[in-house]
Amino acid sequence: MTVDTLTPDRPDGALPCDVPSDVPSDAGRLARLAAAVDQLLACPVDTLDEGSLSAELAAVETEVRRLSARQTRIVASMTRLRAAKAAQRKGTDQRREQERAARDVQRELTDQHQWSPSKAKSANRLGRRLDERPPAVADAFDRGELPPANAKLLDELLDKLSGERHGEVVGRLLEAARTQDAVSFGRSCRQVLAELDHETALHDADRRHASRRAAIAQRPDGMTVLTGQWSGVDAEVLHTAVNAFRTPDRPGLHRSAEQRTADALIEALRVALRAGEAPEQHGIRPHIMVTVPYETIQTGEGCVEGAWTGPLPYGEVRRLLSDAGVARILTDTRGLPLEASAEVRSVPTGLYRFLLVRDGGCVGEGCDAPAAWCDVMHLDDPYCAFGRLSPDNAALGCRQHHRAYDRHGWVMSWEDERPVLRPPPRPPARRPSAGP
Repeated sequence: MTVDTLTPDRPDGALPCDVPSDVPSDAGRLARLAAAVDQLLACPVDTLDEGSLSAELAAVETEVRRLSARQTRIVASMTRLRAAKAAQRKGTDQRREQERAARDVQRELTDQHQWSPSKAKSANRLGRRLDERPPAVADAFDRGELPPANAKLLDELLDKLSGERHGEVVGRLLEAARTQDAVSFGRSCRQVLAELDHETALHDADRRHASRRAAIAQRPDGMTVLTGQWSGVDAEVLHTAVNAFRTPDRPGLHRSAEQRTADALIEALRVALRAGEAPEQHGIRPHIMVTVPYETIQTGEGCVEGAWTGPLPYGEVRRLLSDAGVARILTDTRGLPLEASAEVRSVPTGLYRFLLVRDGGCVGEGCDAPAAWCDVMHLDDPYCAFGRLSPDNAALGCRQHHRAYDRHGWVMSWEDERPVLRPPPRPPARRPSAGP
């Protein structure tokens, strides 16, 4: 079975509206629609070759767009009919009843057809405005050449431009809408607006900037969730900063794109805090504050307390204590602070410069992370456990390999007076028993 046998009789793929005279028009059209869909679904996709699959996918996409356009038209017609009936019944102007009718239809779509409120509102608005746009826009939408998301963007652009400008942009943008996804088409629309009406484009940019937002929340499982949206130059700063710290996976490290972005964002924030330009609080630069009981330091196990996120296992923060400013706080038996010491840096400048020359970057085997991305690792005990840093007891390690050394049993060895960090040796494979 080929794709051609699955399409209706008309060459353009449309469902024919003529029905037998003895069948009601609505029932006949819907029956033909259901029959066409049944015929399409009757052929299992696994029986088609790659060329047929590709052709069918394109045909289905076009028909889905056309049906989506039909949905939009239906929603708009329902709204107009209800508004007209309400205006006739109340003796009021039909335009005054439009918004009330639109809300009723949108509520019905949400309750009965499981549409999201935003989808119902968008379809209602777009359907009612199509007749106000140049005929080429409505025709392209009905033919499936203008996807709903792009149609919404085009409608919003035309709303911002004066009517005499519509003719010169419609042809250009309809051509772009046939091949561009919604993000790319949105860029094309903003470019046209900036070229034709700079003041309106500035006002539009200010409106988007006013919609900026960000939220940081902690989930019950301890994960912190960051959500937000930015625009304009702020968005450029965000993309530039994250891209600058987004690094490719090193040998043995396989991260998703989202994980690379998350790591890049945290690294950018680390660099910002180290730069010393963040506002001080009570004369102190912003810093990570973790409360670690002395007994936990001695045993190497237990629970510590993060200032923002709460309980953490000691192993999670142990690597921070190897390269950190350590302040001792004396508490009484109830945990109330009695005395605090001055902060003490654990990595002297001279030693750090020595490590830059000797190690150059991460000492993990096969890792090419530069020194700017590395911590100073204590090879024995951390400073807070009275360990001392020296050329023989320190090395540079990227965050991944620092974590591997502290928590996953990686082994440090020396070759030509230089440290090399390697994975732990694998246990010898067991030989199968020869049996009795």
